[in-house]
Amino acid sequence: MDDTANRIMEILSEGPKTPDEIAKRLRVSWATANGKLHQLIGSGKVDYVRKGRVNIFFLKSPQSLGFEVPVWVKSKSLAELAEELEPYFEEEITAADIVRRERRKY
Repeated sequence: MDDTANRIMEILSEGPKTPDEIAKRLRVSWATANGKLHQLIGSGKVDYVRKGRVNIFFLKSPQSLGFEVPVWVKSKSLAELAEELEPYFEEEITAADIVRRERRKY
């Protein structure tokens, strides 16, 4: 992928844009921006929707996903999770018993 295509991908990562908006940001002609956008569509990285007489281009999927984990989140082992869930399950009940109870509801 060339430099112009990379810059277009960066611009589209901010949100959907028209070819005119991209052309102005890159300081290239509308035709150049539109041509590069259609090349990106061909490579499967960009898609577009038509609104009236204008095409609006957007990334098919974000280039990178970033998730911020809150500071209070602490991971637990499976044993700890099992202990927490233990009070919610009856003792000596089988999967077949659970299925029978569920079927009786309907």
